[in-house]
Amino acid sequence: MKQFFLFGDLETGGLNGRLDNGQLGMEYYPIFELAFIVTDSELNEVGEALHIVVHQDEDVIARSHEWALDVHTKSGLLDAVRASSVSLVQAEQMVIEHLKALGIPKYDRKTKTGVVFAGNSIMFDRSYIMCQMPELHEYMHYRQLDISAIAMAARAWAPDVERNAVEAKQYQHEALADIRESIAELNSYRAQLFWFETSGL
Repeated sequence: MKQFFLFGDLETGGLNGRLDNGQLGMEYYPIFELAFIVTDSELNEVGEALHIVVHQDEDVIARSHEWALDVHTKSGLLDAVRASSVSLVQAEQMVIEHLKALGIPKYDRKTKTGVVFAGNSIMFDRSYIMCQMPELHEYMHYRQLDISAIAMAARAWAPDVERNAVEAKQYQHEALADIRESIAELNSYRAQLFWFETSGL
């Protein structure tokens, strides 16, 4: 059984809940940045990391929540968004082609092969993918591996395990660095809860 994980992180123009205008944030707010790292089932990184800044027009950027505009202006992300020449449609295809180039086909439920989306608190990221990148959504398993769910279970029933898993995290808020921290956190849970010997990532 050949299974892979696609660890991802998205930066967007706001949260994914219901807005005052009646629309859902995951449908209304723009996607600005995508970062992905593929691993095998042993959590070894496969291929190169993928980082894409998506171009958005000024009127689309302006739809963003005030908080997002402030944060992404200060970080320089919005300048990168304006300078990018990659559309969201192109970005979606780039992710799918990246998976295909690594020999990872669309998820097959019968053979249980393909890619599973993974990360911390990824319902948010998956909701944006589902609404704005439906082909990528369909390419992955309909379920996902949410590290934060494992963390909540560990906090309830094995608090020392959770403490050990998160104590080294630096919370850099930089997409690829955050993804690698998430992979390391999952590797810690894997070693402590599932009794596998693992090498450092």
